[in-house]
Amino acid sequence: MSSIEQTSTQPPPRGDKRLVRQSANRASYERVDLYHVLDACPIGHVSFVHDGWPQSVPTAIARIDDHLYLHGHPKSRLYLALSSGERVCVSACRVDGLVKARSAFHCSMNYRSAVVFGTGELVGADDKPALLDRFTERLIPGSLDDYRPYLAKELKGTALIRLGLDEYSVKIRTGDPIDDDEDLDLPHWAGVIPIESTYGSPQPSANLNTAVGVPESLLAGVDP
Repeated sequence: MSSIEQTSTQPPPRGDKRLVRQSANRASYERVDLYHVLDACPIGHVSFVHDGWPQSVPTAIARIDDHLYLHGHPKSRLYLALSSGERVCVSACRVDGLVKARSAFHCSMNYRSAVVFGTGELVGADDKPALLDRFTERLIPGSLDDYRPYLAKELKGTALIRLGLDEYSVKIRTGDPIDDDEDLDLPHWAGVIPIESTYGSPQPSANLNTAVGVPESLLAGVDP
């Protein structure tokens, strides 16, 4: 199970949207913790308001340097909102374990989560190919040099949006269940059940030319 040192800077002032109120002792406002969470989460949920209704869309995300990137079809509802400068909130969470306590009330999860607030900026055509390469490498480590060049229609049909990482909050839970003192001697098991994500062995496509082997760079990311 991964662990992140829970050091926090001074929390935002009361009323600030970044302020973690519930279990505030688990909050972090350190940028390094934000990076660790975003880098562990290939999917984020983007929330915004469209036609008066709240929307939440799960989509692939990638942190590249000090920005969060999202990509999709330029005519989709999400990317029309993002490219127009609509205020959005992106949340990401990785569950590391189930926490089983002696009482159902105190059962929990160990997790790393982040919430990023901001407005989107459309990436220009000159920067898009290189950033799309880095985006894909984030999602499929070791694959960067194993693609044909982009077609013009592919670049035209893909919107790439960047969000600055200036406003955010992070929340992390680690460790054992927190039972009531009077329950500690009860005959019920308590502890943590880890949840682990691993890379499996690459499986070739059914129509792959048998002469094409698995790139060594992909195998480097496979757990033994």
